Amino acid sequence: MLSIIICSKYSTLNPAFVQNISETVGTDYEIVHIDNSQQRYNIFEAYNIGVGQAKGDKLCLMHEDIVFHSNGWGKVVERYLSDDKVGALGVAGGHVITDRLDWRFYGFGKMYLIQGTTTIEESPQYYTFYRPITDGSEEAIIQVAAIDGVWMCFRKDIFQEIHFDDHTFHDFHLYDSDISMQVNMTGHGVYITSEILLEHQSEGTFTDGYREALKAFAEKWKGKFPVIKGIEVTQQQIDEALNNAQSYFDSRLRHDAVVIGLRQLFAKRRKGLPTREYTAEEIKLMDESLYQCCRISFKYKQLSFRESLKLLRHYLQIPFAQRKALLTRKFIWYRLLR
Repeated sequence: MLSIIICSKYSTLNPAFVQNISETVGTDYEIVHIDNSQQRYNIFEAYNIGVGQAKGDKLCLMHEDIVFHSNGWGKVVERYLSDDKVGALGVAGGHVITDRLDWRFYGFGKMYLIQGTTTIEESPQYYTFYRPITDGSEEAIIQVAAIDGVWMCFRKDIFQEIHFDDHTFHDFHLYDSDISMQVNMTGHGVYITSEILLEHQSEGTFTDGYREALKAFAEKWKGKFPVIKGIEVTQQQIDEALNNAQSYFDSRLRHDAVVIGLRQLFAKRRKGLPTREYTAEEIKLMDESLYQCCRISFKYKQLSFRESLKLLRHYLQIPFAQRKALLTRKFIWYRLLR
């Protein structure tokens, strides 16, 4: 049986989410819901509780903001995890782990999922603009060094050798990279598959706690880096990628700090609490977010003319919108003249 473990910020799971699992999993399963609505646990603690409660011999730990597009994905999980060489299975991951930055920032990775985007505004809009690029030549399963925590599966018996390290880490960062390192050290492999397609409905944010988690991660696994799986790459190539990634990492943390501040402001406004005015930086970020999503949607041919016009009208009605004339010209060019 497949045990689906979900750490939720709500006391009950979204019925549509539960129904989507039921309609697509295609095998015997149970849902292990870890209620974290009171923020009692960090992700390491929550997942350890879930593993302890799970009755199945195969485990699937996932975010609650995903949608499965593949039918029978549970059977795919069971088939791959029945192979002793497979210790962990995901749909996104990185081929290289170092002690400097998380693999998401310097590349050498692969993603088999639909990544959604939510605009940063008080009434956010949700979009998906692209699907994974597969031309039929992709292998159904490839080895990586680490998998992304959006969706990751394990054989339960491997947890006799590994666990989510709630002593070293105390937040919601690097749980997937650390557990992947542990799997690699057991001699089993970490893999991702293109046979399962799911949609992730948020991009997440990184806090300053990420820097502390990176330091703890580097200290814990000192002497084990780099871990390279599934590709051939030189140390020079890794160093070049890391140098290029550092500025992106720093800018992402600054960006996400503004996003987190905005979300806290929106939450207060929804509750009717007194709030401050937007800062110039926040206005710029909201405008950029919505403008870019609208611009991309105009170019995205799978989105209907009516839907793209609706997005334009939405943008034109936003008080903070700074590029109304420019976006209108973009709409005319991509939707009327081309």
